[in-house]
Amino acid sequence: MRTTLLLLLFTCGIHTVTSAQAQFYPTQYRPPQQWEQLTTPHFNLVYARGNDSTALEMGQILEEQYPDVQQLVGGQLSGFPVILNDYNDRSNGFVTPVHFRSEIELPPIKGKSLNPQTGGWLENVGPHELVHALQFNNLGKNNIPRLLSLFSPDLARSVHGAIPSGITEGIAVYHETEGVSPDGGRGQFPFFTNQFNAVFDSDQRWSMGQMVQASASTRPFNRHYIGGHAFTAWIQETYGYETTRKALGFYMDYPFLGYGMALRHTTGSWPGQLYEQFEDDRQQALNDRPESPTAAQVQVLSIPFKGREVRRPQWLSDSTLVFYGSFYNARPGFYRYNLKSDNIKQLVTTNSVGDYRYDLSEDRSAIVYSYYDSDPIYDRTYKAELVEYKLSTGKRRQLTEGGRLYAPQYDHDRLLALQTRPASAALVSVPRHGSRSEANPLLSSRAYEITAVSLHPDENQLAVIANKGGLQGLWITGRDSAAPALSGAPDISFENGAVFDPEWHPDGDKLLFSSGFSGTHQLYEYHLRDESVTRITQARFNAFEGAYSPDGSRIAFIRQHTNERLPAVLRRSAAAGDRDTVSPSLWRPSKIKTAKMRHTVVSDSVVTASETWSREPYSPGSGWLKPRTVLPTVNKVSNRDRYQLGLSLHSNNLLQSQAYSAEMSYLEEQLWYDLSYENKQFYPGFNLRLYSEPSYFRFSTTQNGFITLLRENRSLALSVPLDFQLNQNVFSTSFFIEPEFRYSQIRFRDVGLANTVSDFANSAVSNLYGQFNIRLQQNIRDVQPNSGLVLFSELEHYWSASDLRFSNGQDDVELTSRRPTALQAGVIGFLSPLRRWNQSLRLEIEGLTQSGPVFNNQSLVSDAFSEPVLATSDNLMSLSARYTIPLLFADDGGFLLPFYLNNLYMVAFSSSVTDPAVADWNKQSRSVFGLELRTRFRISNLSFDLGIGYGYEPTRQNHHIYFGSF
Repeated sequence: MRTTLLLLLFTCGIHTVTSAQAQFYPTQYRPPQQWEQLTTPHFNLVYARGNDSTALEMGQILEEQYPDVQQLVGGQLSGFPVILNDYNDRSNGFVTPVHFRSEIELPPIKGKSLNPQTGGWLENVGPHELVHALQFNNLGKNNIPRLLSLFSPDLARSVHGAIPSGITEGIAVYHETEGVSPDGGRGQFPFFTNQFNAVFDSDQRWSMGQMVQASASTRPFNRHYIGGHAFTAWIQETYGYETTRKALGFYMDYPFLGYGMALRHTTGSWPGQLYEQFEDDRQQALNDRPESPTAAQVQVLSIPFKGREVRRPQWLSDSTLVFYGSFYNARPGFYRYNLKSDNIKQLVTTNSVGDYRYDLSEDRSAIVYSYYDSDPIYDRTYKAELVEYKLSTGKRRQLTEGGRLYAPQYDHDRLLALQTRPASAALVSVPRHGSRSEANPLLSSRAYEITAVSLHPDENQLAVIANKGGLQGLWITGRDSAAPALSGAPDISFENGAVFDPEWHPDGDKLLFSSGFSGTHQLYEYHLRDESVTRITQARFNAFEGAYSPDGSRIAFIRQHTNERLPAVLRRSAAAGDRDTVSPSLWRPSKIKTAKMRHTVVSDSVVTASETWSREPYSPGSGWLKPRTVLPTVNKVSNRDRYQLGLSLHSNNLLQSQAYSAEMSYLEEQLWYDLSYENKQFYPGFNLRLYSEPSYFRFSTTQNGFITLLRENRSLALSVPLDFQLNQNVFSTSFFIEPEFRYSQIRFRDVGLANTVSDFANSAVSNLYGQFNIRLQQNIRDVQPNSGLVLFSELEHYWSASDLRFSNGQDDVELTSRRPTALQAGVIGFLSPLRRWNQSLRLEIEGLTQSGPVFNNQSLVSDAFSEPVLATSDNLMSLSARYTIPLLFADDGGFLLPFYLNNLYMVAFSSSVTDPAVADWNKQSRSVFGLELRTRFRISNLSFDLGIGYGYEPTRQNHHIYFGSF
């Protein structure tokens, strides 16, 4: 929404308000917290009580990084709000220019998304978001954004939102790579960089536009991070450190020209020329990485889906694998694969926590895994929960409720798992059977973050992966001595890479793990008896997440192949025949590694200064009532060429529990107002709206023919939105209901004159809207859901309404209230007989009945009709079908001209409308058939879904061609 408003402001100089009920600033309902505030020289950190030390650490990191980031992107901050929430396990961090702030989830991101050598979660996320914050607050000097900031600093900052997201994210990844830790940042993380190399070295090389634009339906979905960083790093290295700041300055001075022109001004080369230079340099720098001599012994599995993202294969038997998979044209979840027949079958549909760690029971009869469970009422709140799936029965049972557990491991009648902590994790034990009891803590420390645990086959030892100060290594320890062991140095670690994916050999004498210390992620094996490490794979672009077969003769693992991650099986005998021993000096403890574990990105001077920072309970106070945005408004009134001009004020509080909009306008020598207020301080909250709005009405009189009067409608409306998220695990089930009560007064005025021609007529109206979404599911490249139901209805009733009488010259006009009742309801069903091709069918039946003109009955009529259908009927029913066929997934666009084509698809449809209350309803029914050709595309960061349609009504021989978003 905000980008659209920005575009309108730039192109028109005004903001067109289409609905005063749509708040400019959003609200959200958060879990109850006792919020506190830490004030530093540049930041106000807001956090929940109990997270004081974490907030202090984040404040220190941000203040330490501030000068370097400012040098990179410019801008300045004072009192910048940073919200630290600890209740959402689906971790992320973001900066938004609309109510300018940053928000960071304290639970760390799971898996291999970030470079552990940067440090912990705070060292990774804090500097990255700081780059965005300072960039957004770089408004330049004496330019359009500066002028705009007089009315809305938030909207002025949004000008940066028109820069391709890959550039914005690329700058941030560049800083986290060059400016935080010596070996840190995703730019020095092979798991990240080799995704670019694998695609660059293939026939699917990304275009310039693809590198810097977020992907809509093509993997990897962090492409704009990967490509954006590769290009930004090259720009900085080739044209100098000042290049980005200079380009941003030019862009803010001339935003209409786009960021491509800013690069042209700064570098002297057009984006196309820059891309050619970039390609040449990357081609020269790409090392020749031959496959291992054992490559012939690798069996690459044939996965019959598109967009294959397969993770962490495990062995059900010597001939059967199980793995987690996500695809363009199939549902995500766990799949079983037969190595002999290449047969694949989905076992369970589910999302997964980002590390994809799960475990098989000792008898291979069950799987335990973790998924994200959405909270039913709190916004943006997910908890990691454990689920056990029985292979024999196909049934699954959730083992925890609010457990915040992931990376589970079977341990007799209990489970080992990791549990979320702020910026850390704890090893805990939970019952496998019985009630959903609390977890029993086993190992936890603020000094390190545990990322994975593997239990030895005889269950007396643990292999623990933990990150200490940016050194992520592997500890092999007894169960009872884990805490003192982790206080020392790891048994296996590398100066130039992190350790991942511990898996024990069935005999317990060897341990498989992965690392990227060589510049490519590879599998390695640690031999406990002779204390040696050997390399198992020599993949060209990453091999990871290995697992031994039950007899230890083969290893299943994941390979990076262009933009996909595919499962493969390596014959263990072949690997053993050509052992590539890793020098002990690379992986054994050393003084350098010990020093690295004690490394901090915060200087002593910042630590000393932080002792004077103030803490206090956080309260929003009344300061948020000051408008954050003041916009000119213009509304077209009714169907006349008359426009209502005015100003609107908007604001919300920092935690987004309250928001308001206030518009004052002028028309026909009278002031009009529209005030709305949303409150989500408690569940379910409420919306309040007080408004007066004009409209023109035309009356037929006996003496004067048609006369036009101005209707004044002033109303007070109170609504209570109740939103329940019943299930958001691949299939979406939710329920929304919103009752509203509205009290209105209506009177008429002469057009062009201030005098009224009637008194007020009063009415009391109630409205009830409800929608029930049942198991909606949509795969990555589906244009619409492929399964599920939507039930919806809206009921409105006029409880009381007074008649209205007035005189106009010689004519008396009387409007008699009918106190109408109206009901509109329908059912939408989705199914997909050809789901593999992302095709789907939508069937809808919708009905309307009313005792007066309350709802517009043409909302049931397809745009394919060439004229209004049964426009005066108080009863209407429609039956429609839409079959959607994707034709093209381009996912490509330009940079200098920021047009980006997502997809092209065709729709075949039919629609029938009738009045079921008439005797010959079947004869009066109207039916239309047709085709639509539609496309989804972006211009800059604005998204559109437009097309052209053709409708044919055979009973009347009507043809109709129409355009738009329909």
